[in-house]
Formats: sequence, structure tokens, C-alpha cells
Amino acid sequence: MHSASLTQRLLDKYRCDPEDALQQVALAVLQQEGIRDDSVLRSERIAALAPPVAGVVMLAGWLAYVDWEGFDSALYANIDAVAVLIAGQLDLPEVAGNLLQARDAALFAAQRPALALAALAYLERHIALFPR
Repeated sequence: MHSASLTQRLLDKYRCDPEDALQQVALAVLQQEGIRDDSVLRSERIAALAPPVAGVVMLAGWLAYVDWEGFDSALYANIDAVAVLIAGQLDLPEVAGNLLQARDAALFAAQRPALALAALAYLERHIALFPR
């Protein structure tokens, strides 16, 4: 019998809060890869990760930015790449459309739980790429 991976244990532990689970897995990736907030090469190092891993880390970081700086500020923080991920990999074109066109904070707040669930499902489909 093999033990569950670190990523699976984090998903199990934070299952009741999908967005927290997403943040915890992203933090585990950054720690495993030695990517710190103060790193000048932070975005390049994240981009060099496997695409699903880089996407999850980028989305988690963007959602944290929404919480820290507010929705309006987050619309100027890597929004094109976030919207491409949301529309393509997460198959939520309406959420991406809101971010790029409507820019409606209340609508985003309503869409955010579905976004977190879609991101977790995406992560689970690619779990072998995440920290073991």
C-alpha cells in the first residue's frame, strides 16, 4: 500500500474549501520548487513548470491578489493569461468574459466558487504533475 501524495493529502484536508485547497497546493509547489515571493525570476520560474502546474499556481496567485488588493486592481495583474486559462483549461468562458469585458466584481464574486471547483477538478486531472 502506498501513501497518498502530498497534493492528495492537501486536497483531502481542505476539501470543504476548494479555494483554500487550491492555495495550499500552490504553496506546496512553490516550496518544493524553491520559488520565493522576493525572487526576481519568480514569474519565469513558475512559467517553466509543467503547464497545468504553472496554471494552477498562477490562478491561485491571482485569486490571492484579488483578496489582497481588490478585484479592480487584480484586473491589471496578468489578467490576459488568467482569462486564457479560465476560458480554455477550466472551460469557463463566461467567467473569462466577465474578467475581460464586463469587469463586474459582484458577478465575479458569484462565479468564484464555480471557478475554484473547476480549478480543483483540473488539478485532480493532472495530479501526477503536482508535489508527491
